[in-house]
Amino acid sequence: MLVDRFSNGSTANDNTGNGEYNPSDLGFYHGGDWTGLTNKLSYIKNLGVTAIWLSPVSEQQPLSRDGKEASYHGYFTKDFATPNSHFGSKAELQTLIDTAHSMGLKMILDVVPNHTADYLAGTSTTYSPSTNKPASPLDNSAYFHHNGDCRFDGSETQTQIENCDLGGLDDLDQSNSTVSSYLMATYKDWIGMGFDGIRVDAARSVPKPWLQSFEQTMGVPTFGEVFVGDIDYVSEYQKYEWGVLDFPYFFTVRDTLVADGDMRNLGGLFDQDYKYTNANRLETFLDNHDRARFLTRADDNYQRLRSALTFLLSSRGVPVIYYGTEQADDGNGNPNEVPIANKDNRKDMTSFSETSTIYTHIKRLNAMKKAYPALRVGTQREMWKDQQVYGFSRRVDSSGAEAVTLINGTWPNQTRTIPLRAESSLTVGTVLTNIMNTADTVTVQAGGTTGKQITTTLGEHEAKVYVPGSVTAYTPPARNVTKIRVHYNVGLGNSIAIRGNTYPFTWTYGRGARNIAPDVWEFELERIPAGQAFEFKPLVNDSQYSTGANYVGTGGQTMDVYPTF
Repeated sequence: MLVDRFSNGSTANDNTGNGEYNPSDLGFYHGGDWTGLTNKLSYIKNLGVTAIWLSPVSEQQPLSRDGKEASYHGYFTKDFATPNSHFGSKAELQTLIDTAHSMGLKMILDVVPNHTADYLAGTSTTYSPSTNKPASPLDNSAYFHHNGDCRFDGSETQTQIENCDLGGLDDLDQSNSTVSSYLMATYKDWIGMGFDGIRVDAARSVPKPWLQSFEQTMGVPTFGEVFVGDIDYVSEYQKYEWGVLDFPYFFTVRDTLVADGDMRNLGGLFDQDYKYTNANRLETFLDNHDRARFLTRADDNYQRLRSALTFLLSSRGVPVIYYGTEQADDGNGNPNEVPIANKDNRKDMTSFSETSTIYTHIKRLNAMKKAYPALRVGTQREMWKDQQVYGFSRRVDSSGAEAVTLINGTWPNQTRTIPLRAESSLTVGTVLTNIMNTADTVTVQAGGTTGKQITTTLGEHEAKVYVPGSVTAYTPPARNVTKIRVHYNVGLGNSIAIRGNTYPFTWTYGRGARNIAPDVWEFELERIPAGQAFEFKPLVNDSQYSTGANYVGTGGQTMDVYPTF
């Protein structure tokens, strides 16, 4: 989580008078702090997660060089050894750590050893003015590289990546003994407060041997940010760190599931797991602070998000939930990620509901992950793949504990008869129960290529996780589905879009409806509360409005409209 955007426990640390505080602008400080987070720990604990990854804790340069962005995120470091005064005192951080530990939550420190804030202009070796520099002992320009900004245009080499300025931020030289010793000692002090693990920012910009030495010195597991989708490239880093953020997983899974992509892409991803030292130590995710929200790119379809979360929390790796996903954060509807999505996906938390639909869904998944070892440490093996459906088993081979995940990446129901893996200990006649809806069971039948198989039907964008034995009863909450059906013959090659006055609709651009029958176009959503009125209007090709007045819809209902154009 971004501490600044989670919960404001003390207004006294909001504004230091340096122009960095503006709660109406997503590029500046908003007031969240460690005390606010401490006050909300029960909300996090009740979600069922087991660790909290905090944004960086060190004191920051208040503003970027151009003054257009504040350091609320924690990546403009000024003094590595001092706590960020916006977040509170070291004592307040200690209270947060101790309270989290008392509740069984581990704490993960985000470290930034690659760079400081931007003090040196371009390739300059001189601080101007002389007071504009990082805190001692890093206030010596000889401790930095002076090669200018990273290009990231395809021409860069690994050496250049490790020696260029990331977004203008001054690149530290870890080969310098003073720099290395200072970073090691300072972060060791932070770890001494009780942090249980470390996320390394911009790990691909730091020499790999240094990453390895750093983890050994810290004495806790580390996982690095390697912001690349190439498995061959990313997998190398797990030779030097306990884990690595699984960007190949992110790009493949998200982009497949947000837009009904070819589910065989998932098989292509997992087929390369052998390249990692340990795929179960990869940190997997659907949302993060540098990418647009999943829902923003998935047309705000909650069912797509539910199935993706089921997939995330049952597939191999250590899943990460980005704050706000559990409350269906809309990312202000902004899908832009060039070069990174650094504002609309970093909104303030506005709801801490523990009964909301996505929170409830994640809570159930976490409870089941805790109850079934196969979902935590089982070896993942593919069971099925075609364009619409993907399936895998996870099995603890030493005990035979097993779970089976199946996911439908399309709108129509999909029925499949799927052979069990040859490794499976499940026997013919075994009843398997879907942990996400315990009224749904299947029985292992004789037949198929391995002599054992199951047949199941997956609903629209549905993911199921089947396990043997008794399962704690669970009925998924009823969905608050609003449907707009537009009845009109648009002609070959044309389409229907819908605009409106209530998100996910806007009057700026249309949401594309899908063709479900001859001359029938449908858009489905869940965000608008049941009973709430809203206005909308269909367009042909999102350019030509229907004639007449706006239509009035009601949340939770199905509306059939017969427009003219």
